[in-house]
Amino acid sequence: MNRKIVHLSIFVWVMGLMTSTNVLAQGQADNWFDQGNQLYKNQQYKEAIMRWEAVLESGAHSGALYFNMANAYYYLNDLASSMYYYEKALALDPNDEDIKANRAYVQNALIDVIREQPKTLFQKWDEVSGQLFSVATWAWLGLLFMALFVFAVLRFGLVDSPGAKRFSFVLATMCLMLFVVVIFLGRKTEAYHQNYRWAIVFQQEMSVRSGPRLSDDALFELHAGTKLRLLQSQDQWQEIELADGRRGWVLTQELKAL
Repeated sequence: MNRKIVHLSIFVWVMGLMTSTNVLAQGQADNWFDQGNQLYKNQQYKEAIMRWEAVLESGAHSGALYFNMANAYYYLNDLASSMYYYEKALALDPNDEDIKANRAYVQNALIDVIREQPKTLFQKWDEVSGQLFSVATWAWLGLLFMALFVFAVLRFGLVDSPGAKRFSFVLATMCLMLFVVVIFLGRKTEAYHQNYRWAIVFQQEMSVRSGPRLSDDALFELHAGTKLRLLQSQDQWQEIELADGRRGWVLTQELKAL
């Protein structure tokens, strides 16, 4: 089990002048995070989680914060919460190998063994492109390429050398094309997260039924920590789908949406 503690840098971006309130809030969140790290190192996992929850309540979050919380919950033997926060961490840092490794470790300790159905080439592309980067990362890349495009256009109008103009034109064209690609992939990522909504089972054991009523037949059982896809909802019932294709209805209160 990888016990790496990832140090958090919380950035507060504001339009205009940053107020003293924002500075104090950022400093307090950093302080809580560092306190949580120290408590974690001292194996005081419950107390560490309390500090990190205070960071979340302040409005700050990151893959590092969720990763640390998932590790702490693992050592408290709360596998459902551990899986929940590893999934939250992966949503922000989808390429982090430590998060993937720890998540796989916890998944192997779960009761339910869900064998994933083979995916078509289109489904694989949809999943890879939807999880390559977070929406925020695509947005920053879009801003970067747009800024470079504007720079290249301005440079094209200011320089006199044919060679410099040619370079500026090529740079502007490439940046514009990359901007379009980034926007497309960013929209695709956003659509992926809207169409594929997930949750973690938090009930120790629950019945998956054939319909949204307690009188409907119980199809199979699920246990804490299992990840499932959310489909339609009806009153206090939620239709779900597992990675192996099985579907059914469960009580919404038995799940925690990601």
